[in-house]
Formats: sequence, C-alpha cells, structure tokens
Amino acid sequence: MAFPIPAHLPRRSAPQDVTTQILSKLDAATNKTLNAELARSWVSELDETITLTKTRLHERIQEDLPEFQRQLAASKDVQERLRALTANVDTLSNSVSNPETGLIPSLVRTLTEHAELTEQTTEARVEHEALSHLLACRTSLKSFENLVKDGKLSEAVGVCREVETLLQSTPTYLDETRVMVDIRRKFRSTQARNDEQLSDAYSRSVFVSQHKIEPSSHELTIHASVQVRQSDATIHLPAVMTSLSSNSLSNHLTILRRDLTSLFIDILSRQPVLITVSSEASRHNLVLNPARSKDETLITRLENLSGFFNFLSSHFFPSLPASQSAPFTRALCKPTTTSVLNNLLIPSLPSSFDLLPPFLELTRQAVAFEDRIIIGLLGNDPNDHPIKSWVEGVSGHYERQRRMDILSRSREIIVTPDDQYDTFLVEVEADVAPMAEPSVVPVQDDAWGFDNDMDSKPDKVVVNTTDEEISPVKDDAWGFDDDNDSKPDPVVVDTFKEEISPVKDDAWGFDDDITDAGADETVDENTWGFDDDIPAEPEPKSVTPDVTKEAPPPKVTNGDVEQEPDPSETWGWNEGEDVPLAEESAWDDPWADPPAASTPDSAADSRPPPAPSITSPKVAGGLQKAANKGKKKHLDGNSSTSSPVITSPQPSVSTTSSPPLNKPSSTKSNGHPPLRSATTRPSTIDLQPPLKETYLASGRSKLIIRQVEDVLAEGKHLASSSIFPASSSTQTSTAVGTTLLLTAPAVLDLHRALYPVKFSKAFQSPEAGMRYANDCAFLAGEVERMKRGSTTLIAERLGECAGCLKVLSESWYSDVITREQKALDKILKAGAQGFTYTGDQDRYDECESAMTQVLKEVRRLASRLKGILTKTKYYTAIGLFVEAVLDRTIRDILALPDIPEVESHRLSELCHIFNALEGLFVEDATQSSFVVAYVPSWLKFSYLTELLEASMADITYLFEEGALVDFQVDELVRLVRALFADTQLRTNTITKLTGGHPAPRGQ
Repeated sequence: MAFPIPAHLPRRSAPQDVTTQILSKLDAATNKTLNAELARSWVSELDETITLTKTRLHERIQEDLPEFQRQLAASKDVQERLRALTANVDTLSNSVSNPETGLIPSLVRTLTEHAELTEQTTEARVEHEALSHLLACRTSLKSFENLVKDGKLSEAVGVCREVETLLQSTPTYLDETRVMVDIRRKFRSTQARNDEQLSDAYSRSVFVSQHKIEPSSHELTIHASVQVRQSDATIHLPAVMTSLSSNSLSNHLTILRRDLTSLFIDILSRQPVLITVSSEASRHNLVLNPARSKDETLITRLENLSGFFNFLSSHFFPSLPASQSAPFTRALCKPTTTSVLNNLLIPSLPSSFDLLPPFLELTRQAVAFEDRIIIGLLGNDPNDHPIKSWVEGVSGHYERQRRMDILSRSREIIVTPDDQYDTFLVEVEADVAPMAEPSVVPVQDDAWGFDNDMDSKPDKVVVNTTDEEISPVKDDAWGFDDDNDSKPDPVVVDTFKEEISPVKDDAWGFDDDITDAGADETVDENTWGFDDDIPAEPEPKSVTPDVTKEAPPPKVTNGDVEQEPDPSETWGWNEGEDVPLAEESAWDDPWADPPAASTPDSAADSRPPPAPSITSPKVAGGLQKAANKGKKKHLDGNSSTSSPVITSPQPSVSTTSSPPLNKPSSTKSNGHPPLRSATTRPSTIDLQPPLKETYLASGRSKLIIRQVEDVLAEGKHLASSSIFPASSSTQTSTAVGTTLLLTAPAVLDLHRALYPVKFSKAFQSPEAGMRYANDCAFLAGEVERMKRGSTTLIAERLGECAGCLKVLSESWYSDVITREQKALDKILKAGAQGFTYTGDQDRYDECESAMTQVLKEVRRLASRLKGILTKTKYYTAIGLFVEAVLDRTIRDILALPDIPEVESHRLSELCHIFNALEGLFVEDATQSSFVVAYVPSWLKFSYLTELLEASMADITYLFEEGALVDFQVDELVRLVRALFADTQLRTNTITKLTGGHPAPRGQ
C-alpha cells in the first residue's frame, strides 16, 4: 500500500538522460504554456540529441574499426547458420509428424491394432478357464452328492475337500456369478448333510445314558460300526472319528470328556459302585450300578477306575485320530487325579490314629494307580505326579485335617451359650507378689495411739513379700522427700524367713521417762484362733483417728464454739445397718481356709506417731466425743470401724498388741497426754497369706483344657510312632506331629479371639467380665502345667499362650474395675457436683443421696463379685472402688475455696457416710479391719473428716506431730484458708504449714 513519503527524507535526484529530460518537460507543460513554439523547441532539441548520438556512434566505431568489422562479420555468419538450421528442423518435423508418412502416426496405428488382438486373445483364454473350472466344480459336486446319497460318508469327506478346494480357488470374476452362487449353495447343503450324517453316526457309536432298568445307573456304550441312515452303507467308528471335521470332533470329544468325568470318574472315586462290562458283536457296554458302602473297601474304587480306563483303552482310544488321541487322553489326567484326591483320598483322611494303617495302604494303591493308568495308559508327563506328591506329604495332610476338626469342635465349645450353673471352684496358691500399692501401711493400736501407760515390748510387723531384710526406718519411709506426690517407700519383708530389723527405743524421739501401765492386763488367747504360742492379740480397733484420750474443751470452728453431736449417732451406724458387719464379711466355703500361724517378727512402724489432743481451750469437742466413743467400742470389741491393722494384698490377718487400756492414763506436766514410746507404739501384724485361695471359673474352661490335653497327647503319640513312610517325613519341613501339637495353642488362640466377640454384650456385667478373667487365669495356669512336659517349640508356643492369657486375665480384671470406677465417679460427680453450697438443704440432700447411692453401688459390687474372685483380687477390686470414691471426695472438698461453718459440719456428716465401707474389709467381727491395706486414701479421708470440724490448734498440733503426712502442704494450706477466717492465727498457721512437714522424732 502506497504511503506518503515524509518530508524530511531526501528526494531522488532527477534523471540526467535526454529522453527523461524531454519527457519531464512534456509532463510539466500545461494547457496555458503549451504552444507551437514550445513544441518546436522540443523537436529541435530531439534532433540535436539524435545528431549528437550519431556522431558519438561514428566516433566510437572509428576508434576501433577492425574489431567492429570482425564482430559485424561474425554476426552475418550466425544469421546464415540460423537459416540453415531452421530449414533442417522443418524437414525433420515433417518426417516425424506427417499424418500420412510420419513416424509417430504409423507407430500409433500399429500399437492400436496389437492391443485389439491382445484383448481378443485374453477373452478367449478367460472364457476357457471359466468353463473348465465350472466343469470341474460341477463334476466334483455331482460326485460329492452321489457319495453322500449312497452313504459313503468317509469317501464323501475326501471329495468334499476337493470341492472345497475348487471353490476356494475360484477366479475372482466368477465369485459373484449366478452359476457359482448356485454351486456354493448346493455344496453347503450337501456338506451339512454329510456332517449331520457323521455326527449322527458318532452319536450312535459312542453315547452315555441312564440304564434302562436302574435309573440311578449310568451306561457307556461303544459301537464299532453303525449303518448310515437312509442308506445301506455301514461306517466304522475310526472312519467316523477321522471323517468328522476338527471343530465337530473337538466338540464331541469335549462333551464326552465332561460326561466321562462327571458321570464315571467322579462317581467311581466318590461312592461305591459295581461295574458290569458286556460285549455283543460290535457293541460294547460298561454299566455303573450303585453298591452298598458296607460291602466295599476304598481300594475297590481304584480298581473300578482302572477297569474303566482299561475299557476305554480297548474300545475307544484306538478309534481316535492321531491328532486327537494324545490330547484327549492327557486331558483326562487332570480330572482323574483331581477326582482321586478330592473325592477319595482327602475325604478319606482318618479322624483318629487307629484308622491310619488302612488309609496308608490306600495311598500306596493310589500311587500305583497313578503310575499304571495316568502315566502309563493316559500318557501323562512322568515328572508330573500330583497323587504321589500328595501321598509323600500325607502326614502333614493328616495333621492339618485333624487340626481343622479340632478347631471346629473347639469353636462349637466356645460359641455355646454360657450356663450360669456350669461352674467350678479353682484352688490356687496364694499370690504373695507385691501389689501396686505399698505393702506396709500405718498401724495404730487405737485410732490415735494414745495408750501411753502400757508397758510392752517393741512390737513387730511381718509382711511376707520378698527375701530381703528391712533396715531400720529412715526418713524417706515417711515420704518426706521433695516430691509431694511420691508415695512412701514400701517396706519389703521376707516371706516366712527373715525378720525386719528391730526399731530402737528412741526411734520415735519421744520422752524416755514415759512408762506404760497395764502390762498385767490379759486377753483371751484364743481370740484370733491361732496357736497358744502366739502372743496375745488386741481387741478390734477403729481406723477412724481419735484425737485425744481425755475430754478437751469445746471446739473452735471458724471462730465459733460449737458442740457437735457424734456423727455416728446422727446416722445411726452404731445401732445397726441393712447388712450386719458379721454377715457382710462372712465367706463361703471357697474362701474358708484356716489362717496359717506365723511367728511374729520384729519390725518398725511405717506410720508417723498419732497426735494427742491439745489441752488448750480450743480442742475439738467433736473429736473428743469420737475418741471417747471409739475408746468405749474398742473395749467392747464391737466397733463398726477398726484400727488400720493391715494385711498384705492377700492375707489372713492376725494382730498382736498389748491389751486395751482400762485404767486412767497419766498425763505429763505440760497438760498434753503422754505419747506412747516408740518401743510400744507399733502393733505386731502377722501378714501371712493363706496357703490356698479359690475362685470361680466356668465349665467351658475345663472343656477347653481337656481339648488341649487330648490334642497334646495325640500329637505326642503320633510323633513317637513310625507309621508314616520315611519319604513322607522327609517331604515336610517340620517333624511328624508338630502341626498337631501346635494345634493345642491354636485352640487357646481361638478362645481368646472368638469368645469376647461372641459374648460382648454379656460382658457389660461385672460378673461376666470377672468370670472371663478367671477363665483366662485358669487356662494360663493349666497351660503352664502342660508346658513342662513338651518339646522346646511347643513349650515356647504354650508359654506365649499362657503369657497372653495372663495378660488377658489381668486386662479384663482391670477393665471391669476401671469401668465400675467410672460409673461410681459419674454418680458422685453428677450428684454431689463438687460438694458446693451444702449449706442449702436441697444441695445437702442431693449430696447425701449421691453418696448413699455410691455406698449401695459399692456394696452391690462387693456382693456380686464376692463369690467369683479370690480373696486377694476381691479385696483389691473393692479397695480400688472405694479408693476411686474417696479420691473424688477428697479432691472435691479440698478444691472448695471457702467452707463456712455450716458447710464444714455438713461435709463432715457426708464424709461419715463412707465410713460404712470399712465393713467390707472385715472378715470377722472380732478382728480388726484391714481397709488401709487396700485403700491408700482411707486414713487421709478419715483425717479429713475430722479436720473439717477440728480447731486451728488441733490442726497445728497434728501437723507438728507428723500425723498429717498423707496431705500435701498446699492441700493443708487450702483447707485452712477455706475453713478459717483471715486472722493472724490463720496466717501464722499457714506460715508454719508452708515450712513443710516436720521430720520424724529422733531424726
């Protein structure tokens, strides 16, 4: 596209030639300037220019005239030669292209005539070939139709192949002609008729049918020759097999192989039959008739299979074409071996050791059958012998079969619904292993240990735990280390062997000038039912702490003086309960083991000294009443709460101490009651475990153990026998009997995996869970017993099972306890709601209802589990229930920011409700309670119950005497701040508390 040239670009200079100049002038002329004069000037200028040009040309020629003349001569010569060449070209063109005589037109005419001749020749040849092919097709087709019509089927097959070849070689130009279409139609029709005749002949030559007389019988009929239908010709079976097309023959043989496998081979190997073979002329029959199983041996089935294959090899296999003979016979190998294995050998695996000899004879006959028939007759690969391979591993097959039978039987036992009456008692040795809680617990003769006028020898504590000797009591035995959460170090004592080192007289750091009185007091020697050589035992004592032996002044609570009624009188616990203590603690026969006598050993007490009351005017009157009342009951021997005389986690308890005080106690000049000497304070606690304990287990456990024992016995008997051939033993990687022996732990594994899932709903009750834990414990013990007489491998597996069963027993035991603890905690948490606002009567009633419900639930659990668990586990479980309840109560009360006077009284009353739980830990009303052995927080809870109504002076004195070591310092500080108003006395008390617990006296 044209575009204007910018003005700043330079213009092209005007051309300088004459023509351009003249034309430019002509272009510049306009109508006004153009005239004759201007035209003459232009003509004149052109003439001058022409003349000038001629002059220049003449001058140029003259400058080099010879050269000009030479070039002029050459130009003329070229012109002459051009004219001659043109004449020659014209002559040649005429010779080639002349229509009459030219070369090209003559050649074209000749080629055209040749093409026409060639076309005529080709048409003649094609017509000849077509007629010849049609004649051959017609002749062959006619011959094929005549042979089929005459029944000569085998000859017709040969002609059919010729006709088919002719039709396949038909020229393309004949494919779609009507004559070829008609020939093909007739050929297909005749061929179909021939195939139909051959198939019919085969179907009448070889067929399987039901017996005419016995419908349950099967008959195999083979005709050597048959007559062709609609003709007089006869065709033999080999000719029929050879004449059939490959597809048709394959289909027929496939159907025949299926029938032979399902109706003959499988039946012959699966059930007893009677074979009948008959031959008449060209007809051969084989009939299978059912036979009675009691008259048959398994080896007969192999003989029947051999006879069946011999019949086929005589009358059918020779008729097969060579191309189909080997594939057909080899195709029968796999079904035959599979049928022999699955229908004869595997189902016949014996279910007991006594049935093995006849079965092993059957396996030998099966191997011979494989060599003779499957490999020799049917032509299977000699290296492929599945029956022999299976027989070589028959020991493993037998053991696996027995394993399946045993596990099936075990599963029936496991999934059978529980019968609550099918139980038994299991007697076990008492478990003296240390429990999770400390073995040694505080011991006090009375609630506060103020029997200071008794003259007695150093008491001893014997705890049957380990074989180590206990050194004298140390500081950390009180738990006064930096970590307030840590528990006191447990005192470990030898089991019936070594004594605890005696504690020195000044171990408590009390005044040495105190003398005890009342040493002449006596107690009935047979109170505890032990031997006469045992020192005298004390009367039952209360665990609830007594602050004083003498009546102190009225209590100061939150700055007010108030006389508080005895909580036990308020609730009426001393008058009787729904369940009497003696009845509640009575044990049935499973736990009625006589206590074992033991010799008391010397020991040190692991509890800080009790705090006597303060003679100042601020001693709690309520504590005085409790002490006096407890002292009275102590003397009577009918206290509802006993002193914390402890058994180990599984003891029968016997306590020996000085007789109870029945004389007025002397006091020191400072006004405080004298404390007992360290040599007289601890009580002698003989914690000998019972020799035997019993628990309840289900009868299912006995059935499982009996099953395991039977399996182990059978496996050992099989391993010691040499009934299996050596080749059978060498084919397996494990020794004979190992699989069967390993089935024993598999029965236990099946029980562990299946039973909890099958009866998961029933495990919602604590009885079912604990009984299952007992079952696992019983099974573990029995498995440990059976392990001792087993081989290393079996012993390891049995040991693993025993370990798993122990873990499962402990897990279920722990899970049931945890579930019930959560339920109790839920009741207390929802009902008490942190014990807030108990000054309100409605809130108080809600808290009382919740605590009463918890009390009933704990008693209900104790009643339900009492006959199921051993004593050890029973008391441990009940102790954990009570511990969970007390721990929740203590935490909630200590978390209260402010406790007014009314609420402190009511909280104390509420806490007294749980004192009734101590009755669960008393087996005999004449003996002491051992609640502290199983409830670590019992003493702390008892102190808290009294501290809620104690004065500041009581709390200070108890703290200084080390009686509140169960409390952490921050807990005591929170309690003091919540109970008392903000005064200088409270500030001084808190300052003293924050200084930490005092060290034991004498340290």
